[in-house]
Amino acid sequence: MTCNNCETSLTPEQKFCSNCGEIINAKRLQLTSIIGLFFSNFLSYDNKFARTFRELTVKPEIVIDNYVHGFRKKYVNVISYLGLAITLIGLQFFILRRFFPELLSADIISPTNPIKVNNETFDYNSIVDSFYEYQGLLTIVFIPLYAIASKLLFFDSKKYNLAEHFVINIYANAHFFIFWFFVTLLTLPLNINYNILSQLALLPMIVYMTHVFKRLYSIKTVDAFARVVLYYIMVFVVMIVILIIFGIVYGIYLGATGQITPIDMH
Repeated sequence: MTCNNCETSLTPEQKFCSNCGEIINAKRLQLTSIIGLFFSNFLSYDNKFARTFRELTVKPEIVIDNYVHGFRKKYVNVISYLGLAITLIGLQFFILRRFFPELLSADIISPTNPIKVNNETFDYNSIVDSFYEYQGLLTIVFIPLYAIASKLLFFDSKKYNLAEHFVINIYANAHFFIFWFFVTLLTLPLNINYNILSQLALLPMIVYMTHVFKRLYSIKTVDAFARVVLYYIMVFVVMIVILIIFGIVYGIYLGATGQITPIDMH
């Protein structure tokens, strides 16, 4: 008898290959075994993901400080956690687009008097759809902005350097996106427009970030809350500036390629 994986010779009583560790005479896969594997790997009390999610919710400083100080086997590492969050963001919008497209409609937030370009109504839905399509990428792009903002807000403390603020913000933002994925799924039966739901996310996100910084820096809740509000104001202002610059550059591009023409004011 030989191992199906590495073809090492085996004795009949062996249950595992002595060379590669492959299971001998493994049973054919069944649906129940796949479901059991999922629950054992992702939802068991002692696995890394469950432990990481639980601690980031209750005691985020434990996960972050362990990673910062080099103890990284106990929890999901920061990049993998971000990757999981981005994957769930993609899954979330696949579900919304495939089964609940009406919940992504931007009509509910469109202005009463729509803007027209070359006598054609400006399509807000396409803009919003593009934003959601690239939300995972935007999450990564704005991480440096979050890290710099939080470092500036805690300039009076040398507890964490800029690189460690990257870790803080990646873990915190990834954790909130994972949490919001489950919130979105639970609210689908309520038929709440996602554009409105996503705006409601700001309050719990502020509350969570206040909790994170309060525990990381051992400061009062009021102090942490004030810093977090300023943190989001800084990020929001910079984002607006970036969007304005992007809009101007994009407008110049459209004008240069003849896709839009100047409005005749006479």
